[in-house]
Amino acid sequence: MNPHHLLRTGLLAGLLLAGTAQAQVSGTMNVQLTLETGCIVSGSTAALDAVNFGTMNFGIAPTLFGNNLEAQSVIGGNTVQLNCSDGADLNIQVGDGQNSDSGLRRMIDGGNYVQYQLFTQAGGNGTEYTVGGAAIDLSASVPSGGGAFNLPIYGFIAPQAGLLAGTYQDTVTVTLTF
Repeated sequence: MNPHHLLRTGLLAGLLLAGTAQAQVSGTMNVQLTLETGCIVSGSTAALDAVNFGTMNFGIAPTLFGNNLEAQSVIGGNTVQLNCSDGADLNIQVGDGQNSDSGLRRMIDGGNYVQYQLFTQAGGNGTEYTVGGAAIDLSASVPSGGGAFNLPIYGFIAPQAGLLAGTYQDTVTVTLTF
């Protein structure tokens, strides 16, 4: 085969390929996002069904304490906070605890108990989260425009007769609905 013929055939094939148009397809794609009002607990990244609501520690007191004891839940030394979007319909239900009896929440150490109460406001004020009670609507606690605020669960222990020394504990379930 003649080398000039080969060169002409190669150039002709190259020109044919260069002149071929590429196919093009276009269409549409839907993009979507649904935002809902809601709350985040202390910036938690845990799954919503496994949130840590912290520890409510009443501290150390003598068995014959004469003043009310108060506490609020903390995580790492910081008060547990909720951060809710504007308009969140916040409802909080606090479980009975592991040692409740006759409508009373109790912490236990061995076979000894200390009664305590949980309220929506400090100092035993506001609405009590009663044993066996329904969720409490706390939408009014959400700041206007949304934002962070303290978890509205406050512990309260009134002086009680016959208390024995020990480390008393209980665990309650907290359920937020928004």
